[in-house]
Order: sequence, then C-alpha cells, then structure tokens
Amino acid sequence: MPAEYLLGPTQFPAGLFANDRHAELSAVIFSNACSISKLNRVAISGGGAPEGYRYTRLGHFFDRTPGALRGIPFCLDITGDEYRGLWPHGYEPWTAEIEVFHNPFARHPVSFDLLPEAQHWFEENGEWLCRSVYETSILWSQTLITDANKPAPALQDHLIAEDRVHFEAD
Repeated sequence: MPAEYLLGPTQFPAGLFANDRHAELSAVIFSNACSISKLNRVAISGGGAPEGYRYTRLGHFFDRTPGALRGIPFCLDITGDEYRGLWPHGYEPWTAEIEVFHNPFARHPVSFDLLPEAQHWFEENGEWLCRSVYETSILWSQTLITDANKPAPALQDHLIAEDRVHFEAD
C-alpha cells in the first residue's frame, strides 16, 4: 500500500527503498525470533526435549491471502509431527523467521544465495513480492514450557485471551 509517512506522531517519511537515495543500503535483514526461545525450540523440535515437560508454541502464521490484515492463529506441540512438518528438515531450522528486504536501487545488491532459506522481499515489475523456502512463516509467537502432567495449552484459550487484549485496547 503506498504511504507517504509512517504511522505515528513523528511523521517519518515512508519508503526507505522508494528511490536511489539510500543506494548504499543493500538490504535490511530482520528476525523476530532471535531469542532464548528459538535456541530451545531448535533443539527440542530436533528430538532433544528433556523429559517431564510440555513444549508449546502459539502465535500467528503469516496469511499469504492478498489483503489479509491478520495472521492465522496456531497452537502446536513443538515435539509433535505437525510442528516439525512445517519445515522440510523435520525440525525448526535456525533460518526460519529471517526476513531480507532487498533494496531495488542498491549499488551492491545482496544475493538471494547468501541466505537461501530466509524469506526474501523484493521488487519486481513495480510490485513487492515475497519468496520463501518454507510454506508457512510465523509472524509472532510465544513458547510455553509447562509441566507434562498439566493440561496442554489450547488454541481456544489463546484466542479468548487475545480477544480480551484487543477489546481492552480499542
């Protein structure tokens, strides 16, 4: 969506990559998952889960439907086949949730091969496109480690809590 300024009181100009003004900036590399939780999930999803605990990840998948404004909620057991099946490796890779925003005016473009498993955002024929190795991308999440003897967190409980937060914020 075209925008002249970013939202908020600062009126910061939008369009870092809208022209060649920032040609020395080749790309912006971002991750919303550089955390201790990520460190734990990679090992746990690969089969290294300590006994006696339940490992759950809940959050929102990126909805690739054109015009979608919200993600798709999920709540998955990190040790389960459904979770591990999100990635072709059979476990959560380190590169999941790395995003590369390519500057179409860069003097020295970043090769897609530098981070082959990252999600790449790039301009082609005047339109911003996304290319990803993984079918699903996670917008945001939280990782819960609970006692294995207690009930597993449920998506419905998460959705009720999320709706309460949105209602209180409105």
